[in-house]
Amino acid sequence: MATRLIINADDFGAAPEIDEAIRDLITAGALRDVSVLANGPTVEPALEWLRSHPEVSVGVHLNAVEFKPLSDVREVACLVDGDGYFVGLTELLLRWGRSPARVTRALAIEWERQIRHLVDAGLCITHLDSHRHVHALPGGWRIALELSRDWRIPALRLPKEPLGLRARPFGSLALRSAQCLGRLVSSSPPILHNDHFLGFRRAGEYTLQALRTDLRNLTSGVTELALHPSLVDHRPYPAMRGDGERRLLLDPQLPSLLASLGIERMTWRDLLDPAS
Repeated sequence: MATRLIINADDFGAAPEIDEAIRDLITAGALRDVSVLANGPTVEPALEWLRSHPEVSVGVHLNAVEFKPLSDVREVACLVDGDGYFVGLTELLLRWGRSPARVTRALAIEWERQIRHLVDAGLCITHLDSHRHVHALPGGWRIALELSRDWRIPALRLPKEPLGLRARPFGSLALRSAQCLGRLVSSSPPILHNDHFLGFRRAGEYTLQALRTDLRNLTSGVTELALHPSLVDHRPYPAMRGDGERRLLLDPQLPSLLASLGIERMTWRDLLDPAS
């Protein structure tokens, strides 16, 4: 089996610095896959731009931890604070633990509303993933799997990356869940997914050297690399060097690095075509 790599940019629609970086990368031919935050502050210009670029593989970056929901607040009250904003990952997990059925219902309502927003905008959705990997938790995975079938979205991110390097307790919980999901997914009704994942341990920190190190350890199958490009390091997300990841994708050494390691670049849309 060949070793293949999807490079996906997350958070399109989250901020002007991110959106401009992603548009520039796509225009330069350095990026072909994006995931859109349907409730992001700058999502409407992002959707308008994507409508004129049908060659891009578009995913929904399901969100329940940042900004305001698209649903009526009364339907998702357990997900938001007094000002109507999502409560954040830590509080979400605490509420989910206390009221699993209620939170699960609210997540299903909001995530379907986010998918509908992109479909209503006229976009063809190739894949689903999520902000902070919430869909990799068992309850989130079931919701995402059902939505992918209901909306005929053919592929779903499996963030199955080896654990290590630094302590991120809630993210690690999602990744541990993903390891279990990886073993179970083959026994579920068919859904396309990546075999391996990069972008958790080094989220927002990839350089060419770091990528070279990780790519050398790839095994056969499809690996998704999730990046977070921006025009400015540490903006809008203080912990991420978005401009560094933008420059990585524009580095003229990247294609030769992939070729030297025998890695074939592909897109989510390519994964949908058995002949690709």
